[in-house]
Amino acid sequence: MGQEMNPALSSTMKTSIRKSGVNPALSSTMKTDIRKSGVNAIILAGGKNTRMHGHDKAFLEIKGKAIAGILIEKFKPLTDDVIIVTNSPQKYANLDVRLVKDEYPDKGPLMGIYSGLKYSSSKYNFIVACDMPFIRISLVKHMIENINNYDVTVPKIDGKFHPLFGIYSRECIPVIQEMLKQDVLRISDMFPKVKTCFILRQDLEKFDKGLVSLININTAEDLIKAKEIQKNLPPHPSLSPLGRGLR
Repeated sequence: MGQEMNPALSSTMKTSIRKSGVNPALSSTMKTDIRKSGVNAIILAGGKNTRMHGHDKAFLEIKGKAIAGILIEKFKPLTDDVIIVTNSPQKYANLDVRLVKDEYPDKGPLMGIYSGLKYSSSKYNFIVACDMPFIRISLVKHMIENINNYDVTVPKIDGKFHPLFGIYSRECIPVIQEMLKQDVLRISDMFPKVKTCFILRQDLEKFDKGLVSLININTAEDLIKAKEIQKNLPPHPSLSPLGRGLR
């Protein structure tokens, strides 16, 4: 059921999203009011960080700013609520975000998506991993504006899915629940079961030329590379204390 977004159409298909969902009558004529879009952000921070030797990736610093703080700062102006799915809620207790724990341990990011969606108040949710420091706001806005009643909207580049940078509807909950019962934990196995839109390279590059939004940090070597990438990126607007010294 997955469909690929037609770049020729994507710039004209602007969706008005309300708390109750998508209003089809407005979808072709009214650009989304992002701040009142009815979309929540869900940051997945429940991993074991084994390839980082136990160091919590959410608190790795890029130019003196913790990735978790960077993500919160970026999503706050765009979404109605920010939810962090974590099994260590005490680490985030001083932040103005909602904290949710995985319902069951050791089920991977699919359980994180399920737990976040289940406790979200919004039909649509932008889900991102906690180790992706370079998300481009323009790309996030573009994806929100083009929800168009899909259940899932994710990038697909050269045949590879990027499921931890995408929009998921609460309509996915029953499908994910059944997958978890069967111990089917690969996120992409959900895509044929729901209305899925794949955003292709040519459309992504209009808003993020280097596709840096999709860079994630799994190892110490990745962190070194990320710090080099940061040097060549345009200056980011100054962050509040959320992004500095977060522990």
